[in-house]
This record gives sequence, C-alpha cells and structure tokens, in this order.
Amino acid sequence: MVHIWVRATLDYDDERAFESQLRDRFREQVARWDALFEMPFRVFRSRVREIARANLAQVEGAVVSAWEDVPAGAIVLPCDDDDWFRPDVARVVEQALAGGAAGVRWTSSFLEVPTHWRHALGIRRARLLGPRPEFLCTTNNYALRAPPASRLELENHLAASRWVREQRSGGVRVLDQRLSLMNRTLASQTSLGHHGVARSARTVLRKLPRYRRLYERPLAPELKWAQPYADAMRALMHELERRS
Repeated sequence: MVHIWVRATLDYDDERAFESQLRDRFREQVARWDALFEMPFRVFRSRVREIARANLAQVEGAVVSAWEDVPAGAIVLPCDDDDWFRPDVARVVEQALAGGAAGVRWTSSFLEVPTHWRHALGIRRARLLGPRPEFLCTTNNYALRAPPASRLELENHLAASRWVREQRSGGVRVLDQRLSLMNRTLASQTSLGHHGVARSARTVLRKLPRYRRLYERPLAPELKWAQPYADAMRALMHELERRS
C-alpha cells in the first residue's frame, strides 16, 4: 500500500480556527482577497481542497494517511492540499521501487500563471534544459520510502532535492512520465506573495482573467487524466466575482 501524505493544511471550514491559524504576514493577504472578492478566501480554498480530495480518492492502491499512521519503510507520496495525481501513480511508483530503490521522481507538471517575468523565464529554461539541481523535487513529483528518507524530505521539496542528489547511482529512479500536476491557483501563497513581495490588489485583479483562461484551455494529452479537475477549477473561477 502506498501512503499519500497531505502536508499541513489550514482549517478552511471553521472560520474561528482558520483565523487563529493565520500568520500575520499571510493574514494581510487574506484580508486583501476578502476585500476584493465576494467569495471569502477560506471558502475558495476549501473548494480547491475538495477538488483535490476528489482526485486523491481516485488513486488506485493508495490511502491518504496522517503522518503518524505511515508505517516504517512505507512508500510515501507527499503533496499539498491542492495537488493532483494520475490515477495509476501508486502502481507505477511501486513498480519503480520494486528493485530496492529508496525513491523515485518524475517530470514535474504545473498548472499556473507565472508570478512575474523572472518566473516565466525560469519556466522556459526548465522546459529546455531540465530542472535546476535544487528543484529536482517539486511539490508532488516524487515518492520516497520513509525511512531512509525522513519527514523533512517529504515535507520540504528543497530538502528532498538535496537528499536525492546525495543518493548513490540507482538510489532514486527517474521516470520520464507526468504522474502528477501541481495546481497553483490564484489563492496560492506564491501567487499572493506570501513568500516574497506582497502582491498589490491591482496585481491580483489583473491575474483574475488570466487564471480563468488558464483553466479554459484543454490540458496536454499526457495530462488528460486531470481534465475533470481542471474543469472543476474553471467552474470555480467563474464563481469568483469582484466586489462592487
């Protein structure tokens, strides 16, 4: 059995609990969102999470587990609460690790609007030259046995990338497949600026039509398995209306 571990998530469905969990810097971004849109941030993110949960429920041969319920030596698929997997990812991962490898990674796939021009250039570079060493592992493009990998490597993709680079040849399998899709929404912390300069209200509003167009475009053939979830995101984006 492969264990899907969803990293820490906020309690979007309980307003009081959600408010208590917000860090000061991100609280400002949430307040800006709530001033811009009719649908509150926590409601939007809860809907995004439900779309992801519908996807995880379709993964064959895997179970969503809390960290404390993952047995020693288990194969763990880490992800955030808005990420998607191909339905057969568990079977493919188990086959890849059958020979005793400690981990496996595959081609990263993103559904996103670039945050700025440098980000757009980085996306093009990665497509042409492959990922930079520190980004071999991204949000949900890898699976590791725990142990030898620790919670840190499964929780933090930068730590996972370092761990992968340190393994001997054959320790981590590399698959030329797209087994996952990272859904970086308008409400993601990266899009709102939590990990850098805060995005202004004007910047967030300018992204709204771009995100609507993003989910209206059909996915690439190798990502068609994710089309139902992209369609659900398209519907959600059209429910997101500006405050008058």
